[in-house]
Amino acid sequence: MTKEKVQSLITEHFAKIVQKDRKVHNAYLLIHSEKLGIHLNMAEGSTGNRPANAQQPYFIASIGKLFTSVLIGILVEKGMISYEDTITQFLDNNLWRDLHIYQGKDYTSKIKMKHLLNHTSGLHDYFEDKPEQGKSMIDILFDEPSRFWTPQETIQWSKEHLKSHFPPGKGFHYSDTGYHILGLIIEKIISTPFHEALRH
Repeated sequence: MTKEKVQSLITEHFAKIVQKDRKVHNAYLLIHSEKLGIHLNMAEGSTGNRPANAQQPYFIASIGKLFTSVLIGILVEKGMISYEDTITQFLDNNLWRDLHIYQGKDYTSKIKMKHLLNHTSGLHDYFEDKPEQGKSMIDILFDEPSRFWTPQETIQWSKEHLKSHFPPGKGFHYSDTGYHILGLIIEKIISTPFHEALRH
């Protein structure tokens, strides 16, 4: 069977599977191999009232954490950072000041790289934790869909509206905030914007 025929069968099968399942509104599939000369970029279904487009941006959610942790691992292998390093070695003073207050004590200087990677820092999660007063971040995002948030802004918002959960290393709490911090640390160490580090 030719490569073209295989690619055609994959495309047809992908479309049929998505169309058959009413619970799937849209799906995207990218198959790429430089070695084999294959590049299939497919989209099926719809977003709102428009057909899904393989070139449209979409929210990858926590898939980004895998890439972030790999970048940290590469920096560890190169001896540029250690899993035992504290975040205060790399972050701007204003950003980490009062970042992790738990029961009246500031634990920010105790947060290590390994805590952020393992979600054991005790930090809040800007995306899913809810403040005692005011709107949650998800509500704000729905109310202001065109607003762009920098990592620094989400971290600052978290410090002002959310509570930490436990001292570093003393529990588990999923934290998108922690991975924003890791991204900023990567940028600081290699002096390259995070998106360029990912592409590289």
